[in-house]
Amino acid sequence: MEKSTNNPGLLHTSPHEPIADRSAACDRAEARERSYVGSVGWEHPQWQGCFYPDELPPEWRLTFYNTAFTCVYLGYEEWSKRDLQTLSGWVEDTLEPFCFVLERNPDGPSEGDQARLDVLAPRIGSPGGRIIWLEGKPDLKMLAGELQRLAGSAAPIYLISRDQRLEAMNQVKTLLEIMGV
Repeated sequence: MEKSTNNPGLLHTSPHEPIADRSAACDRAEARERSYVGSVGWEHPQWQGCFYPDELPPEWRLTFYNTAFTCVYLGYEEWSKRDLQTLSGWVEDTLEPFCFVLERNPDGPSEGDQARLDVLAPRIGSPGGRIIWLEGKPDLKMLAGELQRLAGSAAPIYLISRDQRLEAMNQVKTLLEIMGV
């Protein structure tokens, strides 16, 4: 994916490839939510103390993250190596309209992928959605233009921070609230 030459903080959008059938729960949530903000993963040491309270147990971090953000992007290696009980816990620890945006297996589906996807199905992000990758300080004016351009589409939009900058993620959340998307 190429960085936009006009904005060092905004990367070109890309379609989110479908990896599994969707559940009715996530479809209902998307009737209300069209734009999601999150990061690549939710476990980041630099967030301890400034986002996650120091006394927060590690097993509560996803639930806490879900109070502030509406999606998380997980690379294939992150979700595919987890046992079914852990994945089930992730679903239980999150609420609608939260979605996991999952990277596909670059080598094609493996033997255990379908069982894992079945467990995560209530929270899997919609196939056909668009990902807008964020890095650095986003140009909010340019991002607003991109969001307006995509507004005519029924597909959800996932705004994902690759560098886990909380300040930028919160600015994007505010922009979405102002724009009403």
